[in-house]
Amino acid sequence: MPPISVSLLLTSNDAGRPLGDIAAERLGDAGQQAAVRGGLWMGRRRVAPDTLAVTGETLTVRLPPAGGYCDAPVTLAHIIYEDDDVLVINKPPACYVGDTPWDAQGSVLAVLTRLLAARDGQAPTLHLAHQLDFGTSGILVLSKHPRANAPLHTAFNRGQAQKRYLAVCTGYMPAETELVTGHGRAAGGRWRLYDQSEIGRVLPDGQRVKRAHTRFMLRRQFAQAALVWAIPLTGRTHQIRLHLAALGCPILGDERYGGPTMVAGLHLAHSLLHAAELSLPHPRDGRPLHLFCPPPPVFQRVIGQL
Repeated sequence: MPPISVSLLLTSNDAGRPLGDIAAERLGDAGQQAAVRGGLWMGRRRVAPDTLAVTGETLTVRLPPAGGYCDAPVTLAHIIYEDDDVLVINKPPACYVGDTPWDAQGSVLAVLTRLLAARDGQAPTLHLAHQLDFGTSGILVLSKHPRANAPLHTAFNRGQAQKRYLAVCTGYMPAETELVTGHGRAAGGRWRLYDQSEIGRVLPDGQRVKRAHTRFMLRRQFAQAALVWAIPLTGRTHQIRLHLAALGCPILGDERYGGPTMVAGLHLAHSLLHAAELSLPHPRDGRPLHLFCPPPPVFQRVIGQL
């Protein structure tokens, strides 16, 4: 189920009172938790619970989807590389890397900040160098020092970061194949693919259709599923997921794009997509970093069933 958004009109009786108190008073425990977790908004701005109310304004309280709040299951054992500039972890599946509209406390970024503060005695200034989807596991790079931010973003935005993903998808895959399409949002706001001829076209929201390019290599074929390497040569949102669905081979567990969530009696709560390998220049001196991490246990369980 999607998250819930509740709008509260602030009256003269609310003027000067903390917004967190108002949310708790009107919505009970749900409002109190939303205040603590960072779910209070004025317009497009997240606000602290001690912000004072102004008559006539609207307080938006964003509540979590079914299942409630959940902290990313990250520990210090998930760190696979660290120095003064860079932190790299093997992200678990089924967690958000950054803040969501309803929660600023449970993301990978927030949990890692607390873990490192407890370990080192002071909170680090962490920034995400790139993104991984909620369901995607694997290599996630963060900067630990502001001087690393620009070089890391340049590496990811200009194709200097070479990535390879493992995916378990449905159907039959050729030994090698590539797909080049357009990529952008549909009228409803969801990501979709466009024909190559539409690359560069301006969409109704003002954005242009961008080029999306992925190379696939078969690693193992099963009866009705396949384990594949996916190498994104561009970095569009949901690119690998969309391209495999377009090939008629959606990723197992990827319900949004047509992947089955039940496989041989196993229920999959997320897509089986894993960022397994990454090479990029170090942001300080440019030396190459070659990073590897194994997929989570659910991959082996599913492959064992297949």
